[in-house]
Amino acid sequence: MDANLPTPNYFYRFNTLVGKSVDSYCIAYLIDGYFATPKGYEYLNDIIARFSLTLPIKERLKYPPKEEDRQHNYIYKLKAFQNLKSMTKKFIPKFRGQEHKDDNTFWELKLWIEYSIQNNGGEGNYVEFMLLLDHALEFYDFKDNSTAKAKCRNIWNWYEARGWTYHILKKSSKTKEEILMTRQERARSNAKAKADKARKAVINAITGMYADEYKKKSGTWHIGKIVEATGVSRNIVAKYIKQYEENKN
Repeated sequence: MDANLPTPNYFYRFNTLVGKSVDSYCIAYLIDGYFATPKGYEYLNDIIARFSLTLPIKERLKYPPKEEDRQHNYIYKLKAFQNLKSMTKKFIPKFRGQEHKDDNTFWELKLWIEYSIQNNGGEGNYVEFMLLLDHALEFYDFKDNSTAKAKCRNIWNWYEARGWTYHILKKSSKTKEEILMTRQERARSNAKAKADKARKAVINAITGMYADEYKKKSGTWHIGKIVEATGVSRNIVAKYIKQYEENKN
């Protein structure tokens, strides 16, 4: 699959839908977890939101797929879906002064409204509340309808009060692919940012105003003092000192 997801437990093609020929496929996974709790709803909806952000999902089927279309019986855990996308942290704006970093259902519903505004002709174009609510009820599981209505109403009211202007899409000229990021991409990005921060701390220590304080009488670097000053591990400090010395020579 283009999204680099694991093999679906179920996979088949829709030949017709409401009497019309369509080019659609059903994919379904067996996922480990008990969902009939508040945490369970969050867990399940998070996965559904990530699927909706990653793939051009048209509909979530509310009935089990046909058993004859089952490909295999393997039950997946969440870590198998690291290539599903969610909002990239740097593109997440605050909503009423708060950050909703981990609520992928919230961000998918906001993006749904914004793409609806876009499809209706751009900023200023009205989106009906019931369309948002229908989308939420069709795709997600809620404790009850009032919970779904409250979540959708909170989001819808925000856009109505601002004349149906963009919140996420105006944040950047980036494409949807750049606004969204997989967990693996996020892990690599976070690791790079952490490495860059550590390298900068070490280089600043050995090239700054107080660099001599980090040298022994022999002229070699006092790694222990650099570790204490920067909070970077001994191995990483040694690595960046070695790189610095090699580049200097």
